[in-house]
Amino acid sequence: MEVHHHPQLHHQPKPWKEYLLEGLMIFIAVTMGFFAESLREHVNDRDKETKYVIALKAELRSDTANYTSAIKQILDLRPFIDSLFHNASEPARYNYIIKGKWNTPINQTTTIYFPGLAIIEQLKSSGNLRLVDRKDIGTKIIGYETYINGPFKREYASLVEAQGKLFSLEDELCDYADFNDWLNKGMIAGADPNKRGRKYFYDMPLKIRDPIKLNQLANSAVNYNGWNAGFINALKKAKQQATALIKEINQEYNLE
Repeated sequence: MEVHHHPQLHHQPKPWKEYLLEGLMIFIAVTMGFFAESLREHVNDRDKETKYVIALKAELRSDTANYTSAIKQILDLRPFIDSLFHNASEPARYNYIIKGKWNTPINQTTTIYFPGLAIIEQLKSSGNLRLVDRKDIGTKIIGYETYINGPFKREYASLVEAQGKLFSLEDELCDYADFNDWLNKGMIAGADPNKRGRKYFYDMPLKIRDPIKLNQLANSAVNYNGWNAGFINALKKAKQQATALIKEINQEYNLE
């Protein structure tokens, strides 16, 4: 039986230029894919950056409004605290009663404000603060946050402590029967003082007439006044930094 051998096919090797062209095409395809992905990430980053700075601007505007409000409340409250000091210093002159016409506003008015910094904390925790890189705005954001969590927070804590001391001494020395009546009338009126039909102040008779304790109450009013004065400076500086940051954000991101 005769065996027939198939002739072997001999392939000619590709010219080196063809290999070079194929390699070049692969390189171009990979490079274009890399640039396309980088462009997509860049566009996404810029979109995130814009959204963050818009949210940050809204937060800063809210902070500045609250700083302004707190400053006004402190200034409005100052004469009432001064009157409380004289009331506690000369209790017999007031028939041993802490008069409601100045003490009620002190108990009702909140002069304490601390910004939440929610957007800044989100930027930091998510690692997206790196996106805010125009004209050192990111650095200035950290500067604002550092001031709030540093000197501002210390002033805030001291004011809270001074306020707590004043209220604690009132708790110890005063009769709250009139205060309790005021609270009940407020609840009946829907907790809205304007529905009571008239401005209502509650007196707080002194049940303890110890001169040393009364002197502590008078001093606590002075301390509260003093820490309020210090907090005004902190509020003004925080407002100044927030306002400057808003201005720079508007300029760099063409926002109004």
